[in-house]
Order: sequence, then C-alpha cells, then structure tokens
Amino acid sequence: MKISNKNKYTQLLIYLIIFFIIIPFSEYFPVINFILPLSFFLTIISAINTLIFPKVIIRIFYFVAALSLLTDLINIYNQNYLSELLAIITTTFDSIFLILSITAISQKVHLETTVNKDVIRGGICIYIMLGILWFLLYKVIYFFDVNAFNFPESKSTQVNINLLHFSFVTLTTIGYGDITPVNHFAMMLSILEGLCGQLFPAISIATLVGLYKK
Repeated sequence: MKISNKNKYTQLLIYLIIFFIIIPFSEYFPVINFILPLSFFLTIISAINTLIFPKVIIRIFYFVAALSLLTDLINIYNQNYLSELLAIITTTFDSIFLILSITAISQKVHLETTVNKDVIRGGICIYIMLGILWFLLYKVIYFFDVNAFNFPESKSTQVNINLLHFSFVTLTTIGYGDITPVNHFAMMLSILEGLCGQLFPAISIATLVGLYKK
C-alpha cells in the first residue's frame, strides 16, 4: 500500500508501536513468538521503504529482510549454533538497514520546509529506531560473549526482551541498574547510546516541535 507524502512516516510509527505492544505477551503466549518476527519484518520493510536506492538494491534489501524473518522463525523451532549464527548475520543486515533508514529519515525531516505532525512523527520514529538499533548491536555482542551483560536471576531468561529493555532504559537515561554491561564493547556502546538518548530529543525533536505549525 502506497503511503501519501503527507503521512509518509505514519506506517513506520504504527509498526514500531505494534512491535512494542506485542513483545511482553511473547513470554505468556507461544503464538506471539511467531507474530513477533513478522511484526519486526514489517517494521524493517517499512524502514527500507524510506530509502532512496535503485529498485534492484531495494529488492535485495527485501530479500535479506525476508531471510532475517526466516532465520528468526527457524530459531523458534531449532536453536543450534548454525541457525543462531545465521540469525546474527541477518541481524547485522537489519542493523545496517536501520542505520541507513535513520540517516535517510533524518535528512528528509531536517530538510522539510514545513514542520507538521507527520514530520514530528518522523522524528519520533528515528528516536525509537535508535533504541532498536542498539538492541540489535547488543544481540551481536551477546552472541559472541554470553557474559557480556549481568542479568539478575529473575531476568536470566528471555534475553531478547531483556536486551531491548536495557537498550531503551539506557537510551532514555532512566538507568534502573537491573541489567549492567560488563563486556568492554557493550560498555562503550551503552555510553554512546546514553549520549544519543540525551542529545537527540534535546536538539532534533525539540527543534521540530518548536517549528511545528498547525
């Protein structure tokens, strides 16, 4: 479905919100484990659609995103080293898609001559995608070092949800301290995320809201 230029960031924001709504239910309803990868796939596809590349390149991106969905579904049934390695490779590609999308949306948003509600939604999408991007980077680190993060005993399972929680707690600089990085790469990444979490709303979103005209 083609989204009009007037609401070009709305679909992406909707998928991001749906992704967050269904995550907590995955621990209690097994069927959600199948819906969650699909929700993330739609989020990635919507993010890819913000990019300006030749159609051939975009189709390759679609293929890799579909491969990422497939590996996530395979891991639900069979979590062996090979499937997890493939999942990490596709997670790396997802990270690249998010970096490209964040860059593309940032350029578009800050080149807008008129700041309306949709442009502000674009800024919100960037902020949320930053948290998801760092979550994916933490997943890569965790794959190579399962002791990279110190989880409390009550949170020793559901690693993905816990890493997503840690990412957004760090991004928003809430800092509960329930999960802490002990790996040096994870520590440096969390510092960078905290800096982004402070600077982006203070500079970008505040500027957009200040320029907003009804």
